[in-house]
Amino acid sequence: MIPRGQRRFSQPAFRLAVGLGLVSVSLPGSSGDATPPDAPHPPVILISIDTLRADHLSAYGYRQIRTPNIDSFAEHGSVFSDVEAQIPLTLPSHTSLFTSTYPFENRVEENAERVPAAVVLASVLRSHGYKTGAFIGSIFLERQTGLDQGFDLYDSPFSFLAGSRISGSMFFASMGRNPYSIRETRDGALVIGAASRWLQANQDQPVFAFVHLFDLHEPYSLPPEVARRRGISRYDAQLEYADRVLGRFRQLLVQGGWWDRSLVVLLADHGEGLGDHGESNHGYFIYESTLRVPLIIHWPSGAPAFPARDGQPAGLIDVAPTILEFLHLPIPPSFRGRNLLGGTGPGGEAEPRAVYSESLYTHDAFGWAPLRSIRVGPYKYIAAPKPELYNLEDDPKEQNNIVRKSLETARRLQTRLDQLLARYSSNQPASHPNAAPATKALLESLGYLAAGPQTADRSDPDPKEHLSELRLYEQAVTYLYARRLDSAMATLRRILAQNPRNLLARLDLGDCYLERKIYPKARASLQQVVAVAPDDYMAQLELGIADEHLGLFGEALEHMQAACRLYPESVQCGRELDALRRKMKGAHPTDTH
Repeated sequence: MIPRGQRRFSQPAFRLAVGLGLVSVSLPGSSGDATPPDAPHPPVILISIDTLRADHLSAYGYRQIRTPNIDSFAEHGSVFSDVEAQIPLTLPSHTSLFTSTYPFENRVEENAERVPAAVVLASVLRSHGYKTGAFIGSIFLERQTGLDQGFDLYDSPFSFLAGSRISGSMFFASMGRNPYSIRETRDGALVIGAASRWLQANQDQPVFAFVHLFDLHEPYSLPPEVARRRGISRYDAQLEYADRVLGRFRQLLVQGGWWDRSLVVLLADHGEGLGDHGESNHGYFIYESTLRVPLIIHWPSGAPAFPARDGQPAGLIDVAPTILEFLHLPIPPSFRGRNLLGGTGPGGEAEPRAVYSESLYTHDAFGWAPLRSIRVGPYKYIAAPKPELYNLEDDPKEQNNIVRKSLETARRLQTRLDQLLARYSSNQPASHPNAAPATKALLESLGYLAAGPQTADRSDPDPKEHLSELRLYEQAVTYLYARRLDSAMATLRRILAQNPRNLLARLDLGDCYLERKIYPKARASLQQVVAVAPDDYMAQLELGIADEHLGLFGEALEHMQAACRLYPESVQCGRELDALRRKMKGAHPTDTH
């Protein structure tokens, strides 16, 4: 049951509703022939195209369609051909982009989380006189996530009220703070229009503009006047539309005098599975289909002649340090990325750069093993219960696991991965270190209570061997959206009989019981979810509602208060809590426990 008056909008790859998913440093004084220190700082325009696979751009060799406008951003520029996202989800990936920190370090590893206070690219540029503006295409980067840090203007006309970490869902009431707000996404043409007006109003000062386009993300929706050409996929049709939008934006930059004098960076936050390795969307695996992203940089007039193509392995975590190095601005010591213009990393390492990526979505939602990878040169190692090793030069589609043939290389990369995790791990405590004994017993019985960056254990289910469970869950979600609750509940119970650690199935089952007013079963299911994930808004609120209907007002109060603490701006949670308190005032004292 979605709490009264609320609607759920979720991003993870497995839900059938829309969903989603920046930067780094070198040390002051690092080398580079970029902008002279005494020259005026050029404008910086950073464009993120959500869910864009690098290998679907004609600049990267794709031949099914042409993307001439996106390709044109490489004019007097450089194409970086081997760049990877650090995590294939929208909010976590953009967090790593802007903070130049690893997901396991900043602890934003799922959508619907909150970005902690941090040094970000926008705040660094603003401290050096830049006017900063962001123009957002999806609710998953709404200002309430905390990604607005450092921006003078954060244009995100959405109205999300709360979120669920387990499902990646966003919640919003039927009437938000702004009755004219857009609900989940806005068309790229509207994003570009807002950015262009802001640029025009700030012609006479250095600016940093962040532009986020969401048109390439499911569910696909072309404007009525745009028809899909026969013979191309829906994904490619959306890409053609995004290319057209960006062609118009480039024209506006040229006409407004921005193009020649600006540093323009175009990239994607992650790719899309499109059926590769059995993954239709993103967030489940960490293969190149969802990790390899485009990075195209247009250099302003007068900049040195950087190579037109650069094939060194790199990560989105390297983008911010590269921008700051080009501008000859100091790179914060908290940044972990490396300048791509020829400098070394923050540790001055001479050995080949290690590129890290991860996905914990199926671990957090399904109870399977976390996936982490490290790329050094052509070799990519995926730490999993059944580890994988690929030579991406010989096998770019990762079809031939050579781990048994190259055990020494696998061991060396596992050591590099362990060292990186140990060096940058967050010191934040686990979610439930002080849980009550009964709660701890439940957590242990379900196989939880791990702290710190979780690495694959051979006893954990390997995600690549559980595609059948994923397909079963996708079927349950189909039933849910079709309002076939009996079929959904039967399917969810079947999943849980096979895998009691599937937290997302347990949450959805509790939701179904609540909607069917089977409150004892709803309570039992949601209690198990809250024991594992006490910081999940949806589970806390719905458990409070179940307790209220069972007359357990004290417990209901505890869980609703917990939900409201997680999202104090949630009007709906406040209303539920107020209604409960009024009911408790009229109840007999013995009925409140």
